Amino acid sequence: MEFQDVSLKIISLGGFGQVTKNMFLYETPQDLLIVDCGLGFPEQEGKGADLVIPDISYLANKKNKIRAIILSHGHDDHIGGLPHILPQLPDNLPVYGPKWAIALARLKLEEAGLAANLREVDETSQLKLGQFTVEFIKVTHSIPDTFHLIIKTPVGIVYHAADFKLDLIPVMGEPTSQGKIIAVGKRGVLCLLSDCLRAENPGFTPPEAKLEEMFEKEIASCSGKFFVTTMSSNISRLKQAIDVSRRHQRKVVLVGKSVEKNLELAEKLKYLQYPQNTFIDKKEIGDYAPAKLSLLVAGSQAQLGSALDRIVAGNLKNIKIEAGDKVIFSTDYIPGNETAIYTLIDNIYRLGGEVVYQDIRSGVHVSGHGSQKDLGKLMEMVKPRWMIPIGGNFRHMVAYQNLAAFLGFRKSQVILADGGEPVEFNGRGEFRIGPKMEVRQVMIKSDRMNSKGKHGHR
Repeated sequence: MEFQDVSLKIISLGGFGQVTKNMFLYETPQDLLIVDCGLGFPEQEGKGADLVIPDISYLANKKNKIRAIILSHGHDDHIGGLPHILPQLPDNLPVYGPKWAIALARLKLEEAGLAANLREVDETSQLKLGQFTVEFIKVTHSIPDTFHLIIKTPVGIVYHAADFKLDLIPVMGEPTSQGKIIAVGKRGVLCLLSDCLRAENPGFTPPEAKLEEMFEKEIASCSGKFFVTTMSSNISRLKQAIDVSRRHQRKVVLVGKSVEKNLELAEKLKYLQYPQNTFIDKKEIGDYAPAKLSLLVAGSQAQLGSALDRIVAGNLKNIKIEAGDKVIFSTDYIPGNETAIYTLIDNIYRLGGEVVYQDIRSGVHVSGHGSQKDLGKLMEMVKPRWMIPIGGNFRHMVAYQNLAAFLGFRKSQVILADGGEPVEFNGRGEFRIGPKMEVRQVMIKSDRMNSKGKHGHR
C-alpha cells in the first residue's frame, strides 16, 4: 500500500546520531512543536568558534505554525542555544520547562540582554498546543528537575525520553515515578524516543550518590588545595563536594561565573542551603592553609577562557595550582573536547598538581545517562509500537536496537534515522524515512555576542 497522508513528522535539527545540539521538531500540517534548544562544541574543523548550534533555516517559512518550545531539562546541550536561536523565532513564543531549567534559561537570556516568555511547568501540568497535548513525568538524571514528555499527537502518543537514568537514591528530588510511566504505556504509545548514549554499557548506571564516597576518599588523601571541576549546572554533584569539604573543615571557594551564579541561584530557589561561613571569597584564599581549602571551579570541558583554563595559565589572581594540590575532573568529555581536556590535564601536571580523571580512576564520574538495564526497563514499561534512539552517536543507536531485540522486540521496531532524515508517520501509525534534509551547524564565537543577542558565525 502506498504511503500517503503524512500526519506527523519528527525531525532532529541537530541531527539524529549526534550527542549534543538537541533540538527536535514535532510537525503536523497545522502545528509545530520544538523540544529542546541546545548547543554543542566544535570539532577541530570548527577552530575559531567556541560553540555550535543547530541551523534553523528549515523553520524560516514555518514560523506561523510554531506553538512553543518545551525544555526537558537544564543542561546546555538542551537549553544553551536559546540566546542565539530565540531571537530568530516569533516574538513572545512560549518557552515551557521545569523549574531549574527555566531558572537557568532565564539567567542565560538575561546575560544576553534578551527578554523571553518563560513558563514553568511541573508534573501536574498539561499543555494544549494546537493539535498537541503535552504532559510531564519527572525522572532522574545528573541535574534536578528533568522531565520526560508525553506528547499526544493526531496519530498517537509519543513518549520523548531525553537524558535519564533510573536512580533509586537521587541526591536531590525523588526517584523516577515508574508507576506513572507504566500508566502511560497502558494508554498505548505509538513511538518512544529514548536516550541511547550508554546503550553499549551493561547493567544499571550507578547512582549519583556514589560520588560522595569518591570525594571523601580523595579529599582525605589531599595535603593541599582540593579542586573539583564538573558541569556547573550539576548542583547535586556540587552539593556532595561541598558537604564533604565541610566535614573536613575546609572552606569552599567558588571560582568561575557559571559556578558562582548557579550556586547563588540554587540557594535562592531553596535547592541548597548552607551556613554563611561555608564559603569564602577568592580574595581570602591567602588567609588559609592550602589543606583548609576546597575550590569548585568552572571549566570542566577545558573551555578557552574558563576559570580552570585561566588558573592553569596563571591568569587568575590569588589562585594557583602547585605541589600537594589535587584536581578532580568529575565529568564526562563532551565529544569534540577531548584534545583540549587532555592538554589541560598535561599542564596541571606540569604545575605539580595531581589530577584525578575518569581514564585513570573509576568512580570519579557517574553518568547521568541510563545503561542497558535502565534503557531496557523504560522500553518494557512504555511498550511502544516504534522506537527512535536519540542523544547518541550511530553506534549507540545500533546498540539500542540490539538491546531491544534481546528484550523481545523486533529490530524493525527500532527506527535508525540518520542525520537530517525525518521520521514521518501517517494516520494509521505507519512510518517511513522522509527525504533527507541537510543538517548544518552554525558556528558561534560566544564573546562576540552583543547585548541584543546577535552573534557572528560562519
